[in-house]
Amino acid sequence: MTSETHACALAEEESLASPAPGDERADEGSPGAVGDAAADRSRGRLSLPLVPILVALLVLLLAAIAFLWLTRPGESAVRTDDYAEALQAARSGVVDLTSFDHLTLDDDIEQIRRVATGDLREESVAELDGRRQQITDLQAVVNTEVVGAGVTRADGDDATVLMVIQSTQESAASPQAQISRYRIQVDLAKEDGRWLLSGITGTGAGGDD
Repeated sequence: MTSETHACALAEEESLASPAPGDERADEGSPGAVGDAAADRSRGRLSLPLVPILVALLVLLLAAIAFLWLTRPGESAVRTDDYAEALQAARSGVVDLTSFDHLTLDDDIEQIRRVATGDLREESVAELDGRRQQITDLQAVVNTEVVGAGVTRADGDDATVLMVIQSTQESAASPQAQISRYRIQVDLAKEDGRWLLSGITGTGAGGDD
């Protein structure tokens, strides 16, 4: 074989080994082809779980809404008018119960009977009547005003009100009026359509002015 014939044979082998310029098929075993296929499969795996996740979130949301609906607080047994009446009765009743004047003791005692009930009425009347002579001798005058008040519990028959009251005490024995503040809890009971004071409990002193 001549050198020219040998060169032609080598050129023909190289031509057969190389892919044709217009051939778009890639070798499936090449690194680039393997990477593209893996990326396609990865995208498929990431997108598929979104549907069950959204469904699960929707179920949880619906369950939460149903729970809130079923556990919502019931309607109050007290109408707005009753609520306001209880608060007003507590405010005016406490003033009548804890205010007195040595000149009008009999009227003050009758006022206690009108605004209070039960043991509170009996004990308050007995206390004021039993100290009548002392109150007269001292020319004592006590005036109470409500600084703040709010209903904390109420139903159709009972109510509880928290208050801050201010008491001004004057007497012949003290040339200067004494002013004190107290925090109290007032219980009320509804009798014959009226709110009456049924109990008073001190919750602390509000300080002296």
